Amino acid sequence: MALSTTPELLRELAILYHRVAELERVGGLRPGEGAPEGLQRRVDDLGAGLHAALAAFSDDLLGVLTPAGDLLFVNDAVERLVGYRADEVIGKNAWSFVDEEDLASLASARSTPLDDAIPIEIRVRCADGRLRWFEFSARPWPRDNPVYIVARWRDAQGRREPASREDDARRLDAELRRAAALARVSQLALGLPSVQDVLDAAASLAPSALQLEAGAYLEPEGGGLVVRAAAGIPVPRGHAVPVVMTLAGLARAGGAPVHSADVVRDGRLADSLLAAAGASSAIAVPVRGKERAHGVLLVAGRTSRHFAPDEIHFLETVANVVATSVDGRAAQEAMRGRERLARAVFDHARDGLAIVDAEGRCLDANAAAEQILGTTFDALRGHRPAEVVRTDLDLAPRSPRQGEATVTTASDTRLVEWDVVPDIQPGVALAMLRDVTSKREIATRLALADRLISVGALAAGVAHELNTPLAYVAANLEYLAGAVPPLLVERAGAEIREALQESVEGVERLGLILQDLRTFARPAAGDDDGPANLEAVLRSSVAMTWNEIRHRARLEKDVRRVPPVHGSPARLAQVFVNLLANAAQAIPEGDAQSHVIRISAREQPGGRVAVEVADTGSGISPAVLPRIFEPFFTTKVAGQGTGLGLSICRSIVQGLDGHIEVRSAPGNGTMFRVLLRAADVQPAASFGRGPGRAPAPAVPRSSVLVVDDERLIAASLRRVLAADHDVTVVSSARSALRLVERGERFDAVLTDLVMPDMTGLELHRQLLTLAPELERRVLFMTAGAFTEEARRATEIAPDACLEKPVRIDVLRAALARVIGARG
Repeated sequence: MALSTTPELLRELAILYHRVAELERVGGLRPGEGAPEGLQRRVDDLGAGLHAALAAFSDDLLGVLTPAGDLLFVNDAVERLVGYRADEVIGKNAWSFVDEEDLASLASARSTPLDDAIPIEIRVRCADGRLRWFEFSARPWPRDNPVYIVARWRDAQGRREPASREDDARRLDAELRRAAALARVSQLALGLPSVQDVLDAAASLAPSALQLEAGAYLEPEGGGLVVRAAAGIPVPRGHAVPVVMTLAGLARAGGAPVHSADVVRDGRLADSLLAAAGASSAIAVPVRGKERAHGVLLVAGRTSRHFAPDEIHFLETVANVVATSVDGRAAQEAMRGRERLARAVFDHARDGLAIVDAEGRCLDANAAAEQILGTTFDALRGHRPAEVVRTDLDLAPRSPRQGEATVTTASDTRLVEWDVVPDIQPGVALAMLRDVTSKREIATRLALADRLISVGALAAGVAHELNTPLAYVAANLEYLAGAVPPLLVERAGAEIREALQESVEGVERLGLILQDLRTFARPAAGDDDGPANLEAVLRSSVAMTWNEIRHRARLEKDVRRVPPVHGSPARLAQVFVNLLANAAQAIPEGDAQSHVIRISAREQPGGRVAVEVADTGSGISPAVLPRIFEPFFTTKVAGQGTGLGLSICRSIVQGLDGHIEVRSAPGNGTMFRVLLRAADVQPAASFGRGPGRAPAPAVPRSSVLVVDDERLIAASLRRVLAADHDVTVVSSARSALRLVERGERFDAVLTDLVMPDMTGLELHRQLLTLAPELERRVLFMTAGAFTEEARRATEIAPDACLEKPVRIDVLRAALARVIGARG
């Protein structure tokens, strides 16, 4: 058959082949069985014609294959070159005859568009089992709509045999180049000079080992890839490369090597990076780390070629080395980050930290440890602390591993808590130091302050309890002083009356002392804003400190009439008692005539009142003066002060919108000046000493009900009032109510505020229902204004409150006032 008829035969054969295949697909027929007889005969005739045509013009092994590689026809050369008859191979897969080592190259060639296929050399296993070299090429047919492949196997055995030694030498040379390149990259990766050195080496040595011209390493960034290293490609480091339609992008997406024998005509690619390299062929290998994919290794050449399995394996090995290096970089950076963090914590910790060996010798120490030990790390290096400073501190990591030690520096002695954590590394321990000197001092002083508070509470309670017997002692003494017959005085002389009078005055003085003690020890809640009678506060403060003052200095007072000030009398008394006590303690005992403590008060412009407390004592040094208002700061010897007094004074004064300042010089004494805000109203009546002695206004004899659960107080009141009034005494509020309910009427009621069964205020409330006329004729007595009940009484009826012990003249005046309110 003429060669010119071959295309027509092939075209008709393709059409028929399509029809047979369609029938087989639709009808479920096996190939070659069940097709229409005429159609099958025509296929057979065309096949015979094609066979004859192919055999007529070629000495090469020619064949027609399906896209899957199944042989449809072969020419007669099959028997001469391979040893098989045509009927032995038709219907079998052509790729099954190819040697396994060449299947990868064959697969690469098959992935290239067949129109542009480059012949490759492969080995085919013959009928006798030997391998024979062929140059294989293939073309699709028809071109516009290919349905089968026309392939050619050209005998290359004769050419390969004389060159086998040369091929072996080239192969050995290639293997040596690859081994050298891999060794260099591995050396860099293991040495870890920098990851960039490893990437640069891989980008240059990998293509060189394969006798290619260009290489690159790319990493993902954002939505694309960037060049981290390049050789033979004129792009800068950091150059961006898209993922879509690039060889590197395909390899990264698929997670496997991707190569192209002709990148220019490869329909999958529009790769600007390979175009910049002038590449004709290229391969991209993903670089995968232990936990994630890192990047892509790309090599390219300027000639078209396929990549053998051993070359792909070499590139994958290089990629693994790069991955190891990148993983190492990440691990190193994480480790360095942890080291920097640990160093920062170590250096800047507020506690002292030291690294010590098994003998407690210092290997490292932070600034806090230097501060605590009072020395430098240079001095401590290689030494135990006790070898450098005066201390009993032993940091050797043995039991016990914690404790306390003292450290004596040039300026002070410190108490140090220490802990040792052994074996943070073999033979190395961590020692932690904390200066607890101030903490212990504060704890001690707070305990002392707590004891002072307890003492204050105890003093207030004692004062309250003393007031009860003092009340009837005072009442009975006043009664006796007024009831002793003149005849008895004449017979026994004036001594009896003087003794009684002195007893009365002594009781009054004791009452004043107890009142001052209560005022200072337990201020009433809710009275911080005052107003307060400053003159009375200063008088009380002097009385409280007089015993301290009189043995050390003369007291000079210049307290002029000043307006009341904002503030609690108790809080203000606390301030001035502290200032007077400090003034006295700044002067030595035994020379009172040579020293003066001066207290003055005067009104200032701007609605202020100034109080000054000055002494001629030792003064305060300029170095200490700025710290005197700090909590717990004191220059007194242990046991004589808590260091809280002046701090509390400043807090109280500032809380009252006031100001406290000090002037002092060593040897010239000290002066404290307190500025307080003047109040706009007069001080409210409170539990006080009452008015001075004045005769009570005359009132007609009246009926008075005395209610007090203390029997002796009630009896003494009855005794002193019986001369002027008809007095009824009961011991409970309920008894008083029963009398009123029975119809008994009284001109005045004198009741204790705090009683077991019912309070005085509750009694007053119920009396308003039973006897409304008594609303303003009830007087309340209390032994101290410390209860909520007492505070309420001062708010409801401030003029009707009397404090035990009540002076007889004060009591009679109060009764006269309320009885006189009847009309």
